[in-house]
Amino acid sequence: MNKTKNTAILWTGGKDCALAFLKAKEAGHNITYLVTFAPENASFKAHNLELIQKQANAIGLPHVKLEVKAPMKESYEAAITTLKNSYNVDILVTGDIDEIDGHPNNWIEERSKNTGVSVFNPLWKKDRSYLINELIENNFEVIFSLVKKPFFDEKWVGRRIDLNSIEELKKLNIDICGENGEYHTMTLNAPFFKNQIQLNISDIKEEEYYFYLT
Repeated sequence: MNKTKNTAILWTGGKDCALAFLKAKEAGHNITYLVTFAPENASFKAHNLELIQKQANAIGLPHVKLEVKAPMKESYEAAITTLKNSYNVDILVTGDIDEIDGHPNNWIEERSKNTGVSVFNPLWKKDRSYLINELIENNFEVIFSLVKKPFFDEKWVGRRIDLNSIEELKKLNIDICGENGEYHTMTLNAPFFKNQIQLNISDIKEEEYYFYLT
């Protein structure tokens, strides 16, 4: 059934959307777009838009950026409707793991209810250790792009998610998948990439609450 419908991956460039892409592909979805919802003139410290374009090139899919702005409910619903009407998207895949910002349900699922677009959340409510170890088992190359104080120091920025870093994450008083914003990631290689992304990880910037890769 999924092969006859067009699927878009909600894409931030990090580990969760990349793992969701793999799960959607394994489930037989016909993936046609990567989609990023972003405010006007967005400049993401954790999810560099230029790097996201490199990821799209490595995957071989077009990247669609749609603007969202206040009021957010209506804006997201309009953007998802645009995906349906202008890009023929039937299914939207998210890498969401759990509720955020006090929303009791999945935000994208709620915003999609009246748009004609269905939502696939392959990571939703899954065990955190299982999810992060899936990255290792499937040979993802993922780096920490932004880390928050006081949990991390600048040495974590640019570091790979591997068995050693996972063991260190387990010793910290944080969500191991960074679901509370403790850290963010970028994916440099995955089973569905045609080539690995080369990145200079020497330029690290510090601000009051975090360190990040520029």
